[in-house]
Amino acid sequence: MEKITKVAIAIICILSTPFGLFAHPGHGHESPLSPGHYVANPEHFLPLALSIGVVLIAVLAYQFYLSQSKQKK
Repeated sequence: MEKITKVAIAIICILSTPFGLFAHPGHGHESPLSPGHYVANPEHFLPLALSIGVVLIAVLAYQFYLSQSKQKK
């Protein structure tokens, strides 16, 4: 189960990260290299927030699974 969880998290991270990083001119008023650019523009923020949320849920589910399996022993 641990190997499957690690592989699933790796696949999610690999597939979700590149789409928010594509270059695209013509939007936003701040410098494209500033952190504010990635937070203020939804085409960057939404994939980032969803990726963080999915990884967080996976980690919490894994911790819950570990605590349940320790209680059964």
